[in-house]
Amino acid sequence: MNICEAVKSHPLGCTISFEVVPGSSRLAVPSGFNPWRRSVEAHLTEEPSRGRANRQLIEALAGALGLSEARIAVLSGQKSARKLLLVKGMSVDEAVSALMQKMR
Repeated sequence: MNICEAVKSHPLGCTISFEVVPGSSRLAVPSGFNPWRRSVEAHLTEEPSRGRANRQLIEALAGALGLSEARIAVLSGQKSARKLLLVKGMSVDEAVSALMQKMR
């Protein structure tokens, strides 16, 4: 599992590529790594209506990284299962380390 492929440097911090499965029976962020899409997998209990799944992803990722939700934004994929999230003020190494610990 090479989660480093999903996390890239950005002038404001780092970006994380996600593959989201909404409407799951359990919440798991992160739930794994998809090597073909080079993205972190996330299982959300919310359905993708009116931005609920996006909000739940931001909340869960903020908790996993130990950050406030205000430091995370959806850059692309608002209406897609494939999303790119910006984590402001966090380095690639910090993000990878935090995500790896949550996946153990």
